[in-house]
Amino acid sequence: MADRSTRADNRSTRDQILALIDRMPEKMQLKLLSFLEAKLPKHITGDLVADKRTEFRRMCLIGVDYQIDGKPNYGFILDISAFGIFIESDTPLDTGLDVHLDFTLPRIPQSFVIRGKIVWSGSQGFGVKFDSLTTVQEAQIRSFAEEEARVYTIVS
Repeated sequence: MADRSTRADNRSTRDQILALIDRMPEKMQLKLLSFLEAKLPKHITGDLVADKRTEFRRMCLIGVDYQIDGKPNYGFILDISAFGIFIESDTPLDTGLDVHLDFTLPRIPQSFVIRGKIVWSGSQGFGVKFDSLTTVQEAQIRSFAEEEARVYTIVS
């Protein structure tokens, strides 16, 4: 595969993306639109980004050990809020399953050992809603999620 910088021909990333989209059939463009609408923040409040859940979510890449039905697994958290996480997985799972989670966040030395339930599952992963967090855990996760949200800027 050609180096991205030589392939770019000095075009901006935005220009390259638009050129690719222009070459897609309309049906593929509609699928891309639906995918992006589901992934990107829906509302902007002040200088913080919130999505349709009204809770700030931070996109991330954090390793997580988890168990479902007693079977140990390892994966990556792709986003996190004080109410739950999204774990990357190519295996769709049943909603309602109990999940035991164990992960750490940057700059927080202790591990988060949390229980949750699968509330959403798709081809790219599954969403887990935390069953219960201590007040300290909730504050730490919320602070972590909001910290990233403050650095987003909207450029039109």
